[in-house]
Order: sequence, then structure tokens, then C-alpha cells
Amino acid sequence: MRLTRILSTLFLFCFAAAGFALAQDKSSKEKNKKSEQKAVEVKANIAVLNSAGNFADDVKLEELKVFENGIEQKLTYFVKKEPVLNLGLVIDNSGSMRKNLDKITTAASTFIDDLRATDEAFVVRFVDSDKVEILQDWTSNKKDLKEAVENMFIEGGKSAVLDAVYLSAEKLLERERKNKSNRYALVLISDAEERDSYYNYEQIISPFRGTDLQVFLISLAENAPLAKKKARLLSHLLTLDTGGTVVSLPKKHSKEDIINALKNIAGELRSQYIVGYTSTNQTRDGLPRKLTIQVADNKNGEKRTGLIRENFIVPKD
Repeated sequence: MRLTRILSTLFLFCFAAAGFALAQDKSSKEKNKKSEQKAVEVKANIAVLNSAGNFADDVKLEELKVFENGIEQKLTYFVKKEPVLNLGLVIDNSGSMRKNLDKITTAASTFIDDLRATDEAFVVRFVDSDKVEILQDWTSNKKDLKEAVENMFIEGGKSAVLDAVYLSAEKLLERERKNKSNRYALVLISDAEERDSYYNYEQIISPFRGTDLQVFLISLAENAPLAKKKARLLSHLLTLDTGGTVVSLPKKHSKEDIINALKNIAGELRSQYIVGYTSTNQTRDGLPRKLTIQVADNKNGEKRTGLIRENFIVPKD
């Protein structure tokens, strides 16, 4: 009887010790996972207007203050850009976009109309990995750009959003390496439902690092037929990691909604400055974060106004 009691006690002790070790191991893994998480780095475009409402091109880093949810952020990156746009217009032509393609092509034509004579763009149509096509190479000819957009059509296939971004980014980066002072951006219109790309996310985001190439996304993730949650996640990740902006459209939207979204993107693309910081809030909570900006008066005491996008989301892992 005494031996049984001893063995029982030993068993309970070993069981408790094993449980404690498992808990410690789990806690350690969680800590390691947290420490391995990439820091929340934020880039934002800023336009500064003088008292006459014209762009101010004499702003210095120390004259700017950026606040995230009311908390001032330490700016660690600042660059001025020339108002010349080099754009890739990348449009999803997979089957899930069937109901929206006419609205998208009409809105894209309006967007092209607003480009300046000095701007250049190319047009990409994509479906799956085998169908990422340049319909129009670099040009400032609006007629040619609009014709490429108007010739788009829907095809069946597993949408390859990542492949389209990667190949389009490579084309932009060829040019960006020769002249870094201009604006370089991809304007992507898609439901962001990634299904069968050759490249993975880390591979496609790698070329963006160390550059000012940004992705601006009109996201129709609410219309994604299979995986809305993943489509939303990709929409926010892609724009957060490149310093661009996502405009998420509701499930029911109009042609005017797409046109207005493109106009907002065009306005942001004309911003003269890009700033960056490591967020004081490293929590990946999926909640909107409000951005505000203050700009000091110039040396003559003239008031200046800063414009920055209203908010962004750091998606949950």
C-alpha cells in the first residue's frame, strides 16, 4: 500500500513536471515568434500646401510631425519626389472580376485622361501564372493606354495576383534604378484573391525593399468568391509593406466609386514627399490607425498645410 502511494506520488510529480515543461516550451515558442515578427514599418506620402494653396517644395524633415492615433512618431525616412509619374496599371481579368470589368475599364480610362504629358505608364492584364500580359508598353500616349484598357476581357483561370505584382514591379524597377527622383507606383485593381502564383509573398515583396516603389490597390476583396479574409489580408499587407494605399470598395459599388478611388490615388501620387517611421504600436491588431500631420510655418512665418492619408491597417498575422 505504501509502495503504491509512493508510485502514485511520483507519477503525479512527473506529470506536473511534464506539464510545466510543455507550458514553458509553449511560452518560449510564443516569445520567439513574437521576437521574430517583422517590425511595423510605415511609409506615407505627404503633400504640403502653402497659404495660396500651391505645393510647397521647401519642406525639411524637422518641420514635419506625424501622429499615429494621436501619438507622435519619430520620422526616420524623408525623401522629396519630382511630380513625374511612372506607373504600371495592373488589372485583374480573372473570372471573379466578370461583373466588374466594364466599370473598371471605364474608370481606368478616366484615370488615364488625368495623366500629364510628362507622365508615362504601361498596362498589364493578368489571369493566371501563364497569362500576365503587357498590353501596352511604356508610353505617354493616352490613346494607346486607353485602347489597351478597353481591349481587356475575362478568362477563366486561377488568379495569380502575386505573379502580376512581381513581374510588373520588375519592369518599374528597371526604370527606377536609372532615375530615383520620379514617382514609381503600381496601380492594381483586383479582388486580391490569390490562388495559384508561382512566386510567394516574400519573393514578391523583396524587390520593393530599399526602393520608393509603391503599390496602390483598389481592392474588391468583398467580392472575392472563395476567401474574403485572405483577400483582405493581402490587400492591407501589400500596401503597408510598400508604403502605398488600399481603397477597399464595398460589395455593392458603382462605376463612380471606382472613379473616385482612382482620383484619390492620383492625388496621393502627386504628393511631393515620402516619410517613414517605425510605429510605436507594434501590435498587429487589424484595427484602423488614424494618421495626422503638422507642418511648421516657413522661415517667413507663412502658414503651411500638410495632407496625409487618413488611416491604414496593420493586419493580424
